[in-house]
Amino acid sequence: MERATLAACWTAGGPVGPRCIAFLRRVRASGVAYTLVRNVDRDAVIKALAAGFIAWVGRSRDVARLTARGAEYLDRLARVE
Repeated sequence: MERATLAACWTAGGPVGPRCIAFLRRVRASGVAYTLVRNVDRDAVIKALAAGFIAWVGRSRDVARLTARGAEYLDRLARVE
């Protein structure tokens, strides 16, 4: 793997992990915006924000959207790069 690929899946707290990846997939599947509904989402959102994979929609801290970096990361996972 390239160094950029490895750096993209790590945050200061460690790797984003499977819960965060599942969260990112739910955000992507929801379309434009995803409303946080699960407690598990609250844990995953911290790592996803730190990695730059999601951004808040407006001032709400309950609605998130996938960033271009997050979409690119999911695409790389799907291609097993």
